[in-house]
Amino acid sequence: MAFCVVTAYAAVFLQGIGYTNSELGIILALGNVGGAVLSPILGARIDSNRNLRHAAVIRVLLVVQMILLILLRLFPYHNLMTAACYVLYMTVVMPVNALNLDLDVRLERVEAPLNFGFARAMGSFSFVILSTLLGILTADGRHMLLPTAGMAVVLLQAFSNQLIDRDLKRYESDAPAARVQSQERSASLARFVKDNRMFCLMLFGTIIIFIAHNMDGNFLINEIRDRGGDTSIMGYVAAFTAITEIPVMMFASKLPKKWKTVQYIRLAFVFFIIKALAYALAPDIPSFFAARVMQAPSYALYTVLIVGYANSVVAPKDSAKAQSLAFSMTTIGSVLASLIGGYMFDVTTVRTTMLTAAAIAAAGTLVALAGTGNKKRV
Repeated sequence: MAFCVVTAYAAVFLQGIGYTNSELGIILALGNVGGAVLSPILGARIDSNRNLRHAAVIRVLLVVQMILLILLRLFPYHNLMTAACYVLYMTVVMPVNALNLDLDVRLERVEAPLNFGFARAMGSFSFVILSTLLGILTADGRHMLLPTAGMAVVLLQAFSNQLIDRDLKRYESDAPAARVQSQERSASLARFVKDNRMFCLMLFGTIIIFIAHNMDGNFLINEIRDRGGDTSIMGYVAAFTAITEIPVMMFASKLPKKWKTVQYIRLAFVFFIIKALAYALAPDIPSFFAARVMQAPSYALYTVLIVGYANSVVAPKDSAKAQSLAFSMTTIGSVLASLIGGYMFDVTTVRTTMLTAAAIAAAGTLVALAGTGNKKRV
């Protein structure tokens, strides 16, 4: 839900107060850079100090989010202050997701009864609800509702954060062996890269893939308007896209075992190419809706499996770093998508821009496949 506000509706809010696509792209790029830098810093900090609880770090990030959203609501002007606030807002939203991914790893390690796929599916379901509501509410130029929606989401996160931390403490107290294992000294970033070269090569490929993915996500309103729609249609499209993710995420644990996790991830990489092509070639709103089903075997499949895959190929002592890096790579992709997409949507057609995205996805897929092509399969 937080990502729905900060990313999916960024164009609606910022264009509503006078920003161009190029300016929007720069703001999104800087915000993603901030998030990409801050996420691994916080992950490494938690890895090196296991007495530092995720909940405490998330709490600080949520307080900063609330302050920035209040400023965006009170001073919604086309100026440097608004741009800076939105950049910082994005910067502190991004790391919360990375920390939540590592929380999942910690909970699974102490044998908490958690189904990550189902939990992640509920995230998509919540996105559906909020995206639909915001699409309807902002259709008549009421973009100033967006900071208020962001504040409500922050309060929900603060409440759930406390509940999750309470449960983690309880399961940690019953699993002393897991606690001892988690206290092994974390490697430096340079050592991590050296020890996990193939994993890092795959991450580099995901940067390129997510340039294509986010050229759609960051500028969805442009694709909708090009086909004759408005923000209400965008809300429905974004909601439908999230709906397609839910079955894959909910039943990921039921995928046929004749394929290993890495093989499903490799399949997802290929579908990123098909998805970008489908978006580029859809001539109207109905066919664009139909093309959105490609989100399921691409983004949804990758997202629900990469957490477990990273946990399987990276040592437990570096789990927070691995999850933060996996998330940060997709964020870096969003940075480049913001810059490339912001420029291209201003100077060329939507179809040309999205065909370029498909070519970028193909290049990234080749790199990512190489990174997952090592002998160690999980």
